[in-house]
Amino acid sequence: MAGRQLLAALILLLALLAPAQAQVLGAATSPPAWSTLNAQQRTALAPLSKEWNSLPETRKQKWLGIARRYAALSPVEQARMQDRMREWVALTPAQRDLARNQYKKLRTAPQEQKIELSRKWQEYEALSNEEKERLQAAPIARIAVPANASQPAAPYATAVPKLLVQAPPSSKSRPLAVVAPISSQSP
Repeated sequence: MAGRQLLAALILLLALLAPAQAQVLGAATSPPAWSTLNAQQRTALAPLSKEWNSLPETRKQKWLGIARRYAALSPVEQARMQDRMREWVALTPAQRDLARNQYKKLRTAPQEQKIELSRKWQEYEALSNEEKERLQAAPIARIAVPANASQPAAPYATAVPKLLVQAPPSSKSRPLAVVAPISSQSP
C-alpha cells in the first residue's frame, strides 16, 4: 500500500515538473534572436543581421555552427567568409535553393568529375588578373535557366546571376556561358 502511494506521488511529481522541464529544454535548444547573440556570434554573422530573426530554426543552427568556427580562422579567411555571407544574403530564395541543390550534386558527384572540376578551377586561378579580365570581357553565349528551375541547364552552374562559366585555359577558347535566370521580360 505504501509502495503504491509512493509510486502515485512520484508520477504526480513527474507530471507537474514535465511542463517546466520542457520549457527549460525548449529555451536551451531554440535558436536565439539576433539581440541575444553574444558579441563573437554577432561579429561572425554580421552580414546576416537584417534577416536573422526571419531565418528558419534549422538555418540559424547551421549559421551558429559556422560562427563557432569563425574565431579559429585567420583574418583573411574571416573576411572571405563574410564576403561569401554577403553574397549569399543577396541571392533570392530560389537562387539559394538552386545553389544548395548544386552543392548536394557536387558532393555526390563521381570522384573523377570532382578532380576534373578542381583541375579546371586551379588552371583558372593560375591565370593573371589581366587574362581573367580578358576572359570576363569576351562575348559569351547565354544559357537560359528558368527562374523557378530546380535544376540548372549546365552542369555545376550556380544560382548566382550571370555567373561566368569558364573554359579551361588550356582549351584556348572563350568562356563557355553566362548562367542567368530567365525573366518574363525580354533583355
